[in-house]
Amino acid sequence: MAFLRVSSLFSSSTSSTPPPTANDATFKQETIERLCDRLQSSTRIEDRRDAVRGLKGLSKKCKLEVGTQSMSLLANVLQGDRIDLDLIQLALETLANVMTFEADNDEEQRNLPQDITIQFTELYIKNKEHVHAALDLIEETDFNLRRAAIKFVTVLLTNCTKILQDIILESGPMGVSKLVDLLQDEREVIRNDALLLLQILTQSNANIQKIVAFENGFERLFEILHSEGGSEGGVIVEDCLSVLLNLLKNNTSNQSYFRESSFIRRLVDCFELNSIGDKHWSTQKGTNVHLLLQVIRILVSPTNSNQNIVACQRTVSQCGLLHRLCVMLTLTSIPADVLAETINTIGDIIRGNTDNQQFFGSVMNSTGDVQQPILLSLLYTMITAEKQSFPLRISILYCFQCYLYKNDYGKSMIIQTLLPQTENGIFIDEYYLKNNSFLSILVTNQYTFGHLLIIGFLSKDTVASWCSSIALAHLIADNQQFKEAILKVVLAVDQSQSGTKSLMEISIDLLENSSSSFHTRIAILIFLCTWLANCPLAVQAFLSIANSISCLISQICAQSVADDREVLIQSLCSFAFGLCLVFNNNQMTTYSTESLERIINKRIGIDFFQEKLELLSKSDYYAKALQKPQLKLSKSNDMILDYEFARLYKVLEGSITRTLTTRTNDGQAQPPDQSAAILAQYTELIQQQNQQIHVYQQQERQFFEERDSYQKKILELEQSLQEIRNQYTSLQSSSSSSKQSPDDGLKTLCEQQQAELEYSRNMIAYQQQQYYYLTQSIENGVQQLNLNNADNEHAVLNAKIIELQEKLNAFDERCVAQNDEIARLQLENNILQEKNTNEKRKVSVLESLEGQMQEIIDEKTNLNNDYQKLNTAYQQNLKEQNDLLVLCSTYEDQLKTCRRLIQSGGLTVPNFLIEMDNTE
Repeated sequence: MAFLRVSSLFSSSTSSTPPPTANDATFKQETIERLCDRLQSSTRIEDRRDAVRGLKGLSKKCKLEVGTQSMSLLANVLQGDRIDLDLIQLALETLANVMTFEADNDEEQRNLPQDITIQFTELYIKNKEHVHAALDLIEETDFNLRRAAIKFVTVLLTNCTKILQDIILESGPMGVSKLVDLLQDEREVIRNDALLLLQILTQSNANIQKIVAFENGFERLFEILHSEGGSEGGVIVEDCLSVLLNLLKNNTSNQSYFRESSFIRRLVDCFELNSIGDKHWSTQKGTNVHLLLQVIRILVSPTNSNQNIVACQRTVSQCGLLHRLCVMLTLTSIPADVLAETINTIGDIIRGNTDNQQFFGSVMNSTGDVQQPILLSLLYTMITAEKQSFPLRISILYCFQCYLYKNDYGKSMIIQTLLPQTENGIFIDEYYLKNNSFLSILVTNQYTFGHLLIIGFLSKDTVASWCSSIALAHLIADNQQFKEAILKVVLAVDQSQSGTKSLMEISIDLLENSSSSFHTRIAILIFLCTWLANCPLAVQAFLSIANSISCLISQICAQSVADDREVLIQSLCSFAFGLCLVFNNNQMTTYSTESLERIINKRIGIDFFQEKLELLSKSDYYAKALQKPQLKLSKSNDMILDYEFARLYKVLEGSITRTLTTRTNDGQAQPPDQSAAILAQYTELIQQQNQQIHVYQQQERQFFEERDSYQKKILELEQSLQEIRNQYTSLQSSSSSSKQSPDDGLKTLCEQQQAELEYSRNMIAYQQQQYYYLTQSIENGVQQLNLNNADNEHAVLNAKIIELQEKLNAFDERCVAQNDEIARLQLENNILQEKNTNEKRKVSVLESLEGQMQEIIDEKTNLNNDYQKLNTAYQQNLKEQNDLLVLCSTYEDQLKTCRRLIQSGGLTVPNFLIEMDNTE
């Protein structure tokens, strides 16, 4: 009996904790030491499990003690004790508690070093075998163990991302592959935890990103996106899109694979008109759509290679995604932040792409009383909507910049609206100029791009002024013809038009105006510097203004600078002065190149001038602006420089310095050092033109290939329809027993069929255009025939007209036949889609039943495990009881022997022996 009491006390020591002593810290320390000793020395699984359970209970309140004393012991449990799954699960959870810190958890131990969790993680992963052991546990099928292993590896990745990524890569591609396979786990909890793990694993590691992509990572993510409801889904959709962003960011290989595998086309389903047209947007839906737009922006980002940008821009346009985004601009229910990101996305899609720019320029906004271009509506919002959010207005500026980039046709059309017209000029009353009431010049629906840009340029609204000045700079950038054209822009300062000023004179007046804000002045200087660069006529016009040079000198030599940013004004004025020196055509004798050099030497000082000129290159604003063309401004105080001007300064700043240095060293007048700057400009222009020609050649080859293959499209459509019929028949026969390939195959074929129909429509439109040209040629032939009275030529032209009419009739018949075929295919496609929907419902029912069956199987497995444990405990108790009975029987036999010996010796028998006989 004493043996049993000792055994029972030993087995329940963790459940009945001794009362704490006066020194609680000492008691906990002793308890942890006792549990660690028990974990290390005990041979019974139950005792080891109880020891780890006790350590887990103390792992929050005594994080430091548990981590330092039990780390190696728990790591050995993960490597050695693979029989008892509960023990391994407890060890994983204990290690996870030690390596995480929850600030809002009252049980957490306080007053610890901030990096204590990272130190514990580094200690654990110092032995790579420990990490491999944790990764191996992820392959276990037990639900609780697999989830605990995933969470633990996620903790390791969170604390030491780079080191863990390298260790996982060292295990080979299969190490990453088995983590990707977790996305196929039918248990949603496991799948969701795997998404969080991959979200950290794929950060800033190109090799892991490539492995995940080529292990069907994109396909798995889109399957989850579709099953969770796309943009209408919950936080799981957000996690999927976060992983998708990691896989595509700064990874050209994955971007090409994503495009070539037609995943861009699958993004269109996430922008269904029924969904984005909802009046009420939840916060989660806004987040999901925002991430979807970021995925598109990554694919067409200006920082990518030019070849990849062009290919992605073409694919986005062809699949209808650009059209969907343009439709979003006309909806009033979209949140402001999502609308701003949509505008930014459209800007990246059309930047430098002539076809996309023309398409966007032709999109009309029909929501108002009068139909007008959507770009004009956006520009109106940027200039006049002071109550609109700042990110929205900046996004419109970026989109406008992208529309103008390498778009000489679009630029010329806008510049035409700036030039004086016969009856519709731009007139600004002096009273309005002082009081900023420019909107009074807008007659309803009579404003143009030129009106809006001038209104914003003269506005006292800082955002409107800065954005308009930057927009004007982009309008004339890299084109000397446009810079010379806007020299003709004249603004009337009163209604009688008796006094007028040029746009350059107005710019200098605003620059000298003491009430002009810092942002307004710096934007005007950016506009002037862009105007003066590589344009001698603009420099001549600038020098002809009486107070132009004195204005720049006063700004450069200003001694009292209230704000650190004001030094940027001095640097920009020095840059403008330097441009006048470099690109001076010496038509103004008062301000010839030699005269400007003397002014710098006497009134400013060459060293002081160069010091001010170089200040801009040392500014953080300059370094930030030069990083990428995309505008990343979070507040109005960030409105200082933009990418195109930073690039212009980088090219020409050296030319100004060399000009001054050369003249100073020679001590005599030298011709202006324009050759280096002009050569650099023209070299870049030639490279851009070569790239554009290459793109045009590729588009031309693609057009001819499509034209040659069009003859085969009808036969291919008929074959694909027959394949769909066969597939549907196969689906009907196997839907009751299978739910995999038929449904997916049917869906794929339907999508292909839809794309073929869309392509056929485009070709019909192209043929109708050819039909129009053909008709025009016939009419031209008829006119030519009337002008020519020669009989022989008359007969020849008649024959040509008859031939052309026959071709025209053949085209008509072909168009009619193709329209009928398209209508028939659309009807059959709609029928098949309806049948596909019905089959999906059946498959969903089967999936639901299978899920219930799997739950029952899991429950049965758990019950069997519990039964085995109880049966083991019962057998052990039965064995102990039998041992006790044997012991009691032996004890009784010995007592009887003692009684017989006493009686045979003639001694008195003790009372307890007599009582034992009576009991029997």
